[in-house]
Amino acid sequence: MNTFSKKSIRCRLVLLAASALGGVLFAQSPQISPSTSASADIFIQYQEEQWTLALDLEALLFQGASQAQVESWQQQNAPQIAAQQQLAQALANSAFLQPMPALQSVTALGSGSGPLGDFLTTQASLGNDRALIHNQLLQAMPANPSQQDVDSMEQQEEQTFDQQYSGYLQLQAQQAQSLGEASASVALPVPGPAIIPSGATSQFQAYLTLRNALAAAQAQLWNQYLTADPETRDAAIQQWTEQNAASFQQLTQLAQALANPTQNQEVNNQ
Repeated sequence: MNTFSKKSIRCRLVLLAASALGGVLFAQSPQISPSTSASADIFIQYQEEQWTLALDLEALLFQGASQAQVESWQQQNAPQIAAQQQLAQALANSAFLQPMPALQSVTALGSGSGPLGDFLTTQASLGNDRALIHNQLLQAMPANPSQQDVDSMEQQEEQTFDQQYSGYLQLQAQQAQSLGEASASVALPVPGPAIIPSGATSQFQAYLTLRNALAAAQAQLWNQYLTADPETRDAAIQQWTEQNAASFQQLTQLAQALANPTQNQEVNNQ
């Protein structure tokens, strides 16, 4: 097994389990939402194209794609990705230029939760401090800021926050690393029955059902080898992936058909 495959095994497991539990994950997808009615149309356009790209990439990852294959996919879809980045920038600017709310209470977040609770409490407190800096700088922005104005404010906000809270940020980074290392031995959640949206087509139902079944099986396998040494666990997962190659291929075909509904309809009509 190559280095890329070994390092990406848990990544693919988490991707598959999380997808079945709540929706499609897309690498490097920005967490954005429409902040004004003017950006609503842009957001809808962004979501539709992001869904199409997500299905296509998800199918590729489920097959255990190599780094070279992922890079090739990115090159083939470069125009669409570039357009998405422009839409994301417009939406990000719109969201960034909104006042940041502050939490009324941060102590309850980590009550009785040990290291994770301490981490979340400090994180929330830092979020309030960041909001204060953001809102102060926002008041000095012109009515119709340019991209340069937005970039300048973002840079100033980042620098001010880092300078004033560098000690806390360093401590948070150390705690995050410790929590991340501890999570490597944590069992993956096993999804329940597939959640089928009302009005879903038979093809979409088949896709969600198969994806959910694979997610559950992979999570169960990971949990079975949770205490095994990494080499043994990786070998078992690789063997399982090869044994289920046909199911992954079927999932790929379903995802591609969903990502290209017009082409699929043309094939069915022939």
